Amino acid sequence: MKLLPGEKVKFLNEAIEGVVTRILNNDRVEVTDEFGFTHTAPEKYLVRIEFQMEERMHSVIPGEETGKDLNEAHAHRPVSIISSLAADETIYAAIILQDSDSPLSSDIELKLVNNSSSAVSFTVSRKDEEVRIGVTAGVLKPKSELLVGVFSQDELHRFNGFVFQFLFFNEGIFKPRPFAEKSLKFSSSDFVEGENWDVIKHRDLKTLLMPLHVLGREAGVDLQKLIDRYETDKLESSKRKEPDEVKGKKKKAEKFVILNKEKIVDLHIEELLKDHAEMSNSQIISYQLKKFQYEMDQAIINHYYKIIFIHGVGEGILKSAIREELKKYADIKFSEAPYEKFGHGATEVIFS
Repeated sequence: MKLLPGEKVKFLNEAIEGVVTRILNNDRVEVTDEFGFTHTAPEKYLVRIEFQMEERMHSVIPGEETGKDLNEAHAHRPVSIISSLAADETIYAAIILQDSDSPLSSDIELKLVNNSSSAVSFTVSRKDEEVRIGVTAGVLKPKSELLVGVFSQDELHRFNGFVFQFLFFNEGIFKPRPFAEKSLKFSSSDFVEGENWDVIKHRDLKTLLMPLHVLGREAGVDLQKLIDRYETDKLESSKRKEPDEVKGKKKKAEKFVILNKEKIVDLHIEELLKDHAEMSNSQIISYQLKKFQYEMDQAIINHYYKIIFIHGVGEGILKSAIREELKKYADIKFSEAPYEKFGHGATEVIFS
């Protein structure tokens, strides 16, 4: 099936209809929907609306080829990502490599995956200097996914990542959730450094997942209350002098803490990347923060008790950036990691 500009089409797996506006390279097509948003997708994910109606009409007649062709098209649909995920109330960006044999030059498909029990109103835009460029918007039902677009390496390098914005709702009575926003920047080189990502198994195309938001961990924190609680805990800890006869209880408590999930993450760039000589300082900070955000999301998803980020002393830029990000998380406490082990170069995060 070869599409032409001006033809009306529908996405096979998404509730999106529009008009073909451009034919791109590598069998990709640009489609503009009724709201004026553009979507880029492989041609195999699209069907002509007029032809689809004919197929539905003739498919009830035994032996008709159109019915057979329609069944074959359904058989070749990509396996859904949702079917590979356990329930975790998380919204993901799924980044799919179109050509696994050429990861550094392959086009990359971006999907939004709602693995939560809430419906999500969303916008997706590209970051470009001081402005944003709209990519798509809509509503994503619970346990569903949607194609954002397919992007070439040149396109990904021309702008500074994506911004996702979310509003949440459910039918009937539900507890309101605050607005959420998440930035994401990626390229095909992330597939080379795959240890930083979750890889979905049993899929034809190599797919990486990046958590964008975990419901139930919204940043609705009262900052002053968090600071007061931290100062109170710190004061009580410094005053507490346990007598010898209760040392056994103290040891028992420490043993309980050890059994909880803990992790130490070294954010020094030489520990994250083998070759970073060509990166600017801003690119290095951006990469380190992306690693920090990923590890925080994973700690929340996997119910960690504690995580320590080693950021070093230096000029304090990374440390300040991490502290600002931590202020956005609810149900956590953070402070300097133990001085005797890390000096002033690490931050300890405790999950409530």
